[in-house]
Formats: sequence, structure tokens, C-alpha cells
Amino acid sequence: MTNNKPRLFILRLFASIIGTVIIAFGIVFFRLANMGIDPATSADVGISNTFHWPLGNYQLAFNALLFLVILFFDRTQFGIGTIINMSLPGYIVAYFTPKLGAINEHWFGDVSYSDGILLFIIGMLLFSFGIGVYTSTNLGVSPYDSVAPLFDKNKWASYRVTRSIQDLSFFIISLIFGGPLGIGTLVIATLTGYIVQYWRQLFKKITRKLAFQ
Repeated sequence: MTNNKPRLFILRLFASIIGTVIIAFGIVFFRLANMGIDPATSADVGISNTFHWPLGNYQLAFNALLFLVILFFDRTQFGIGTIINMSLPGYIVAYFTPKLGAINEHWFGDVSYSDGILLFIIGMLLFSFGIGVYTSTNLGVSPYDSVAPLFDKNKWASYRVTRSIQDLSFFIISLIFGGPLGIGTLVIATLTGYIVQYWRQLFKKITRKLAFQ
């Protein structure tokens, strides 16, 4: 079993990176659908615009504060996966959104309402699947994604309920500060926790067999 530890760590690290990349592409599809982005990002944009703070600086300050709060209750939530999730998505979204947008416009023209719904559904599946993958590797999660597992672990509330309340709270914050909301944001806020819960339960069965835990 000891000889398998390096191999298993590499597999977990690979899964954490892949999950984070999938999350980023989910956000790309949300942006292409033009129906609203996830509540956390929308709230970040709204608050940073309201107070004229650079978005990157605000996100860094908020994540640092939330990191310290979660660290007080459960430091096992953080690890190399935390760094991966806090660093990769922004670059991936910034690079691929215009690239895929140009490809979509070239081949299909303007995005119709039905096209937007299809793109949003794809984004929703990718976004929730990616969260399920990278949170199941136990290599650390982002401060925002650590809240629901913390509540679930301590039996304060289930993952899906906590995640839904968390997303709905940020939806309201985004509404107050004028973030880029859409009907899709409300759907993300309402359904992400439930869908991720399904993926997490599935991955727990898989990771047990692979001795991830």
C-alpha cells in the first residue's frame, strides 16, 4: 500500500487540475450563453465596480479573509488544490471565452435564445461536474467551495442545502451591488448544490476503490 502512495497522489493531483479546468470551461459556456454567470463571480464584479477596486485585488482580499475564517474551523480543507483552484480558472476563462466566442460566431452566427439555453445547460453540467471532481480529491478546495463541505462535515447542514443558501446569498449581494445577473445566475444558485451533491456521492464510491481517502 505504501508503494502506491506516490501514484495515488499524482492521480489525485491530476484529477484536481482537470476538475478545475472543467469548472473554468463551465464558466466560459455561461458567458457564451449570456444568461448570467455564477453568483460568486457576479457578486465580486458588482462589489469591485461599486467601490472602484480592481477585480483581482478584491477577489484576493475576499478569498484571504474567507480562507482565515475557514482555517479557524478546519485547516484540512486547504492544500495544493486550493492554490490550483485560485490560480487557474481566471486565466482559462479570459483566454478561451473570446476564442470559443469567435468560433461560435463564425460557424453559427449570433446566439439565439435556444442556443443560449443549450450553452447554459452545457456550462451547468461542466461547472457542477468540475466542482464535484476537484472537491473529491481531498487536495484542498477554494475558500468559497470549502464552506459547504465544512457544514456537511460537522453535520450543521447538508452540502446541497448549504451550497444553495450560499449561492442564493451571493445572488442577493450581486443584486444589491449591480453585478452581471441573469436568469441563469438564479438557476446556478438554486441547482448547483444539488447537482454537485450527486457528483460527490458518485466520486466517493470511485475514490474509495482507488484509495483516495
